[in-house]
Amino acid sequence: MSSLMICYLFLLLSLLCEGREILVGGKSNTWKVPESTEETLNQWSERTRFKIGDSLLWKYNAENDSVMQVSQKDYERCDRSEPIRGYKDGHTKIELKRSGPFYFISGEEGYCQRGEKLLVVVLSPNHNRSYAADAPLTAPVTKNKGSDHVLINQAQRSIATVCFLVLPLVLLV
Repeated sequence: MSSLMICYLFLLLSLLCEGREILVGGKSNTWKVPESTEETLNQWSERTRFKIGDSLLWKYNAENDSVMQVSQKDYERCDRSEPIRGYKDGHTKIELKRSGPFYFISGEEGYCQRGEKLLVVVLSPNHNRSYAADAPLTAPVTKNKGSDHVLINQAQRSIATVCFLVLPLVLLV
C-alpha cells in the first residue's frame, strides 16, 4: 500500500471520527445580552446537533464579559456563586466529553437575568441515527475571513463514508 493511500485513509478517518469545533451562536460576538427574544442562543442551540467530542468556542469581549459553566439549578436561578468552571479569556473553548445537558451563564452581574445564558444538549452515541442524520451538520470553524459558520451538505458526509468503507476493499484486490 502506498504512503499516499495510507494518508488518504487517515484523512477520511479523521473527518468521520473527529469532533467539531462549533462557534457559539454561529458567529463571533454572540455571547452577549440578547437584543431581543426573537433570536437567543438557546434557539440556536436547539437547531444544532452536538455530539461527544465536539468543542464549543466562545468569542467575546473579555473586558466586559465571561463564561461560567454551572449546574442546572444555578442556570435556572442565574446564580454565579458556585460555578463548575469560569472563563474570562475572550476565546473560550470547552470540549463536550459526555452526553446530556451542559449549562452556561455569563459571569457578569445581571447579564444572565437579561438572557445571556446557554443550554447545550449533547446527543448520546445511541441516539436515533436517522433523526440526527436528517439535521444539518456544523463544520469546524476555520480561520478564513468571511463566514465563521459553514454547513456541511449531508451528501458530502455520505460520500466520505462510502470512500472510507470502499477504499480498504479496493486495496485488498
